[in-house]
Amino acid sequence: MSRPPAAAPRTSVNKSWLAAQGRLPLAFMGLALLWLTAATGLLVARPDLPLLPHAGPPVIALAHAWMLGFFVTVACGAVYQLVPVALSTTLWSERLGWIHFALHALGVPGMVYFFWSYRLVALSPFASAAALGVLFFAVNTLVTVVQSSRRDLVTVSIVLATVWLTCTVLAGLFLAANRLWALVSFDPIALLRAHAHLGLAGFFITLLQGVGFQLVPMFTMGEVKSWRLAKIGLWLSQIGLLALIPALVLQNRTTALLGAVLIGCGWIFSGVGLLRALSTRKKRRLDPGVAAFLCGWAGMCVAMLTGVAVILFDINPVVYALLGIVGGLLPCVAGMMCKVVPFLTWMRAYGPKVGRGYAPPAHSLTQPRLERWGLALQQGAVLFLAAGILRTNDFLIQVGTWILALGVALFLYDMLCVLKHLWIPDTAPAVRPSPPSTP
Repeated sequence: MSRPPAAAPRTSVNKSWLAAQGRLPLAFMGLALLWLTAATGLLVARPDLPLLPHAGPPVIALAHAWMLGFFVTVACGAVYQLVPVALSTTLWSERLGWIHFALHALGVPGMVYFFWSYRLVALSPFASAAALGVLFFAVNTLVTVVQSSRRDLVTVSIVLATVWLTCTVLAGLFLAANRLWALVSFDPIALLRAHAHLGLAGFFITLLQGVGFQLVPMFTMGEVKSWRLAKIGLWLSQIGLLALIPALVLQNRTTALLGAVLIGCGWIFSGVGLLRALSTRKKRRLDPGVAAFLCGWAGMCVAMLTGVAVILFDINPVVYALLGIVGGLLPCVAGMMCKVVPFLTWMRAYGPKVGRGYAPPAHSLTQPRLERWGLALQQGAVLFLAAGILRTNDFLIQVGTWILALGVALFLYDMLCVLKHLWIPDTAPAVRPSPPSTP
């Protein structure tokens, strides 16, 4: 008689596949929420910052708190989750991802602190730590992509965005070194603007032009029937970036205008392609997060038109930065966090319990009304802030700052209500016994 097959070893719930998902991305999301609190707090404490020269040390510190502290942290966490899912593979090295997290958590606070006091020598080790973390992120992402077999627009956009982010941090290190040792004679303001566009346009726009076609159809139960417009949009943006960045360094207004127009056209092409994919959705009513993402896409269009106006008419560039960061990027990122964070939290807290115990539906973790008000207030604050900057009106800027802070506070409260399920999961509702029937 043949021996019976050995029983498969039982896998502990804590070591199951679902339980292992989301740890690294959620760590980045949690860190990003701390930075959102800090960045908003800096603006509330110093509402005069938008009226200062955009090359001033406190303004640079505030910009890095928002961009590197909040937005890049969210984006890295999202990529760590999205790349394995989109490519049907595993992350090349989760350990390298945690090293990136530690370097990022250490380096960015030091950068913001020493930028504020403009102590570049003390800034250097923290900037190097943050840059090394981004390099580890780039290696981890690119090796994961190479090991996979998927080659489409989403994959290409992630690779290109990773390259742009690497260029951004290297350019930032070069800028700091140039201020210390005068390596080149270019205008430092021109170099600073090129560095900013490497991050905002190179990394974030490129990433959104691909990731949007993965996330929006997934969360609305739609599909991309044609990738033609998305591909045209992505490559127009890349050509525009290759024209814009050198033109900003060399202060060539004509070439910069051409690059800006190409990036704007690429964004519009991608937007039309995204709307066509959205028209196939099975979920007809849009969740607050998806609606905010689409509003952010439209806000980015307004910011790009303002950028063209900055080149042509020399209007205040701070308005352009405000519209791009708060009016465009913030609703895109915050809107997607309203979908991604509950999804990751549900997988960690309740995924292993499916079939074993009580698991509430993922959508029940959020509070749609709170999300809607928080995201709407964030977008409404842009009107007051932009008007205050254009008219140099302190009162309007203060009103806009407090509206933004209120919107951020509601958003943070909603995110904390979601994340609490990691430590305090819901239990099955008690079933009340039915009263005995009377004869």
